[in-house]
Amino acid sequence: MESLTGDHRSPLEAFLKQYLDQTGGVWDEIEPQVYDVALPDGTELPTGRGSGSGVLRLAFDPEALPEHPSAQLASFGTPLVDRLLNDALQRGRAGQFFFIGLNLQPHDLLNRLRRSLTVAPATIQIKTVRALHFPQVAFWFQTAFVSDQKEQMVLPLAIDLHYGREVRHLEQILDPTRLAEHASPALPPARAISLQAGYQLARGQILRSIAALANNRGRELSERCDVQIGRLQQYYADMRLELDEQKKRATANAEEAAGRRAERQAALAREEQLRIAELRQKSQLQADLRLLQLLRVEQPKLLVQISVTAADHATGRLDVVWDPLLETIEAVPCPVCGKPSYEFTLNKSGQVVCDSCKPSGVGGKPSKR
Repeated sequence: MESLTGDHRSPLEAFLKQYLDQTGGVWDEIEPQVYDVALPDGTELPTGRGSGSGVLRLAFDPEALPEHPSAQLASFGTPLVDRLLNDALQRGRAGQFFFIGLNLQPHDLLNRLRRSLTVAPATIQIKTVRALHFPQVAFWFQTAFVSDQKEQMVLPLAIDLHYGREVRHLEQILDPTRLAEHASPALPPARAISLQAGYQLARGQILRSIAALANNRGRELSERCDVQIGRLQQYYADMRLELDEQKKRATANAEEAAGRRAERQAALAREEQLRIAELRQKSQLQADLRLLQLLRVEQPKLLVQISVTAADHATGRLDVVWDPLLETIEAVPCPVCGKPSYEFTLNKSGQVVCDSCKPSGVGGKPSKR
């Protein structure tokens, strides 16, 4: 049996080889576009296919079938290929990588901290610096808007599990040249919320985005429906006018003609209401949401514990995170309210608080650093 190396064949052939290599199956290329394969354990063979040993012959070229009558055609839409694609999707819905190649010894870290962070009226000093793996999870959600037509969208969003907030630089943390299956260097994990909690945060964010999109599409649907209903009503109004004209032209059997006209008007009214109801039903918008896949990226960052000191104040402490990928300090949650900020105040008792939590009468201009 062969291994997957430098495949330049069709995407479906390449998928089959990679799928079998990674799931414990085996394959052997009998001739171009014809393979003998042993599917992974638990995969059901197509009815009436396969040898007693469980080996299945697949042909990617329909013209090869006459020479290999026992082979099954492998193409998109066939039950076997659909089954393998679905299995691959299920297997690939969650993954984990480590971000590598970052500088964990930034130059002049103290002055960078002092330029980014304000703690009035205190002076900042570094106490400890620890390199840790900080988990960030990228979620891919699929939403479908269904009305008289169907529209699907894939919406990605990443959550920082340390702070429990959205990651704004998704493309950078997914740089394939910086992701590896093993950590380098190996680092202890940072404190983090659970994956389930991160999923709930991401889903809440996506639902807000979907609500805005749904409102826009709902408005467009309503406007289009109103236009169609207006045209429909005009059509039936013209039909009723035609009935009135026929009444005026009628010269004989007036009573019988009036009866037929009344029946016709009633039928038109029923038909009009039915078609309007159908239009309104088709114009109702439904939005479905599901999680396609997620990827957990463990990124090295520096957890820096700083002390903040000022005359006549107790010493305060604050934990900040240096992101070597962006080369910046991440916004620090207020120890009181949790709101992220870069501007804080040290009170007399040594508590560090953001401006929103600052007691009246406490403050002053930040000291020159």
